[in-house]
Amino acid sequence: MGRFDHLEMDDDPSGELDPLPGDRDIIDHVYYLDAADEAFAVEDYERALSYYSRSLQYDINTEDAWLGQLRCLIEMRELQEAVVWSDRAMERMPNSAVILAARGMAEARLGRMEKAIGFSDAALAAKGVKPFVWIARGDVLIVTSNDSAKACFYKGVEMAPGDWRVRSAIAQAYLIRGRFHQALENLRHAVRLDSNRFYCWYWIGRCCEELGEVKDAAIAYKRALSIKSDFKRAQEALAQLNKRRSIWTGLGNWLRRLRGG
Repeated sequence: MGRFDHLEMDDDPSGELDPLPGDRDIIDHVYYLDAADEAFAVEDYERALSYYSRSLQYDINTEDAWLGQLRCLIEMRELQEAVVWSDRAMERMPNSAVILAARGMAEARLGRMEKAIGFSDAALAAKGVKPFVWIARGDVLIVTSNDSAKACFYKGVEMAPGDWRVRSAIAQAYLIRGRFHQALENLRHAVRLDSNRFYCWYWIGRCCEELGEVKDAAIAYKRALSIKSDFKRAQEALAQLNKRRSIWTGLGNWLRRLRGG
């Protein structure tokens, strides 16, 4: 049995996963879909996969759960698995714009650009185009045409100007290609829309470090920790940053003493 064979299984969904936050009387596909979306938002893709799978066990035709599984696999760089599971999703909903768009994303990251463009074109021609379809289109085009990608991302923002997740997804597309200026711009938009997104603050810090904006990086890590004090990635990043700053400060002081300043 493969690592991801547990996805979208038709077995009894009554068994419990780890306890979920909140107190809700109705346990259904929406319940697990919400939990999956929250796990995805903090980059806990393994847990998100489990919850999306559980949502599909309650309702096999939940498009957002199928899409969530594919996005998790793509972010985990399990691209061949994303292709396999997009085929299974398209067996049930062959004209789903978001499923076609996710397949295009996976193909692009595999370097199969002709297939990627084909799936992306089909997604845009389908009914029910959502912001993700434009984000995925931008993700496909970003390697060959930054201007075209930016135009597609803007279309996604236009469709959901108040949704921080749109800006975060765009930032991730830039981050994976090492385009920190563009990623930082979108992350800052994301935290303006929802200032409690500690993962966005963490990535702001990472971008700032890459761009040499050390003070802003420290501020961003501290902001992430003010929201979630046990956030290990931010703790470690801030500790490493402070260590490097201390070394450079010490070196600067030594050079000044050496010069008699």
